Amino acid sequence: MKKVYTALLAGAALAFLGLQGAATAAPMGWPEGCSSFQSPLGGGWVATCEHPNGGHFKATVKCERWDGKGFVNHDAADWASSGFSAAFCPPNTSVKGGSVWTRSY
Repeated sequence: MKKVYTALLAGAALAFLGLQGAATAAPMGWPEGCSSFQSPLGGGWVATCEHPNGGHFKATVKCERWDGKGFVNHDAADWASSGFSAAFCPPNTSVKGGSVWTRSY
């Protein structure tokens, strides 16, 4: 009887110290079916993903400066989990290309 009592006390102590199994979060996936294209409004780039899978995406655009002093890369401000994401060029620049960034969280 003494062994059973000791075993019960040891089990309670281990449970109190938090040595039980850890819970895991649901797995997050990478977005799939993503595409990007020049904005029909002009001056920007649009991205969308058909299956976000719990992840996020955002548009990025490469803009050429009119003064010939190189390029400016601009990303959408927020990560999207559905719908569309858009990034636009600043004034005095032209769209040269774009793409979509993805992340699994």
